[in-house]
Amino acid sequence: MQDKMSYSPLVSLTPKDRLKTIFVRVIRKWEFRGINDDGPLQHIDLILADTQGSAIYAEIPPTEAEKHGRIIQPCQNYIMSRFRICNAKDYYKSVQAPYMLELTCHTRVSHTEEPGSFPNYVYNLTPFSELQQFVGDRKKFHDVLGILIEAAEPEWISFSNQPKPNLRRNILLRDATGNEVRVSLWGQKASAFNIDNLNDSSGPSPTTILLTGCLVKTFQGQLYLSGHSACHWYINPEIPESETLLQSVGSQNITVRKTGTPLEDLPVPQTQQNKEHLTLREMQDIDPYEFPEKGCMCTVTITRLIDASTWWFPSCNFCNKSCKQEGCDFICYECGTTNKFSYKYKLNFITSDGTEEAEMICFGEIGRRIVGKPVETVMRTPKGNDLLPLDVAGIVSSKFTFTVLMTEKSYRVPKKSYRITSIVTAYGKQKITPSLSQNAPQSSQDIGTSDKEIAKVETISAASCPSSSQLYGLLTPTKTLPIQSMHLQTPEKSVLLSSKDADVQVVEDAEATNKSAKKRLYTSVMEAEKSKVPNKSSDKDMPDIPTELAKNDAAIPSLSTKMAEKQEPINQEKAIYGKGTKSSKK
Repeated sequence: MQDKMSYSPLVSLTPKDRLKTIFVRVIRKWEFRGINDDGPLQHIDLILADTQGSAIYAEIPPTEAEKHGRIIQPCQNYIMSRFRICNAKDYYKSVQAPYMLELTCHTRVSHTEEPGSFPNYVYNLTPFSELQQFVGDRKKFHDVLGILIEAAEPEWISFSNQPKPNLRRNILLRDATGNEVRVSLWGQKASAFNIDNLNDSSGPSPTTILLTGCLVKTFQGQLYLSGHSACHWYINPEIPESETLLQSVGSQNITVRKTGTPLEDLPVPQTQQNKEHLTLREMQDIDPYEFPEKGCMCTVTITRLIDASTWWFPSCNFCNKSCKQEGCDFICYECGTTNKFSYKYKLNFITSDGTEEAEMICFGEIGRRIVGKPVETVMRTPKGNDLLPLDVAGIVSSKFTFTVLMTEKSYRVPKKSYRITSIVTAYGKQKITPSLSQNAPQSSQDIGTSDKEIAKVETISAASCPSSSQLYGLLTPTKTLPIQSMHLQTPEKSVLLSSKDADVQVVEDAEATNKSAKKRLYTSVMEAEKSKVPNKSSDKDMPDIPTELAKNDAAIPSLSTKMAEKQEPINQEKAIYGKGTKSSKK
């Protein structure tokens, strides 16, 4: 057993530390599986505390979940070493610390019964009166303390953009000043909250609850706290703030109201039927006024980005509308708030399924799921030559099954565009993108149209609809182009040669390649002499190329001889000058 004095306190850890050992207790543990807690495991989150009362956030990646996840349990003590210290995340922070701890395949974790004076709770309370300013804020989780006033039974809630209903339980809390706030627990947290042991109408004693890991949101203008996988609660916690809250209530008889129907008495919810699955060609053929009201599904591949310069926007925390910048302030003209915004995705791209191409747009959480990272993180990442983050440009060639609705622009223009409402399936990167030239069926309007007319229409379309690279000067993100759109780097010559001239050109190129330096020098001299002779239009007067080449080869020795004769007097002068110099020095 390692001596206690050799354990490093959490506040002393820095990214440079690699061989330090810590003695900690796991205060909280949860699994993150997406916003609805029903996706694949993305990481396991931990809140660790040491004997000095310091706390740090720790994360287990999915690759190490099997190794470390089953060993580490809440309210247990552990000795850890060979972990990695890195900068803390700047979003969804549970602990206000500059660094976080990451468990790797080399990390050593051992359970110990060694006692220690660890804290039982790690929290940072936000007063009810200050919650309004954190609406839509995703930089950190919020912790609140209140007296339980009402606890509802769980209920099933269906959303239009989700095939399965979600379980929700609402509870109502009140602070010392009488302010009340509603808390919505979702999924497994809703079913895990037990109200059977709480005081009923006959119980005179108030019940205090400490809630950690909540987000502040609004629905229909009403503020509430949302609790998902990161949310934890402690009933009647033994903390100083809880005692102060009970003293403010005094001897009041506060009962807990129980509302709703027990979950076992509710009917089993029906999973929403899958929407009709259509191809892009079929979707384009539908009249905008006859498009399905609840949308349809389509499986497409992202081929290129458009409007890439505006892949994010400042979104109002209350109405989700775009805020306009005026000086240093961001103002929402929809609800009149100032500087109450958060950055969200706005991705606009072209998709294809082999039958047709279509423009699609998505916002917020859907964009985050497509890119795979929060927008604040991507905004700080390095950018490519096109000033576009590599994470955003990397979505090209990704394949998805989307649920889409038709945009308002589709009612005004012939070419329809679509807004993505949900992601049904993600297939990942594709090596080959769909090609319209092979799979696109011939439409009825193209029947009887000549090839020249079709080429003319394509030329006009290409000139009137420039690509995103032409619009914004982007060198990438169009990573993949259809074969018919590829061009050589060397442009074709504008002057066409006759067959005879072409043969002459081939001979000249071949001879020029094989000539030595002297031959190339002589050839250039001969060409300069020829340029002085007037050109003749008749082919009969043109010299025979092979004969001229033979003459040139024969003339080369005489040229070299003459050059040697000219060089000899120069060398003699140099020799004489050199001798004279030496004799004069003597």
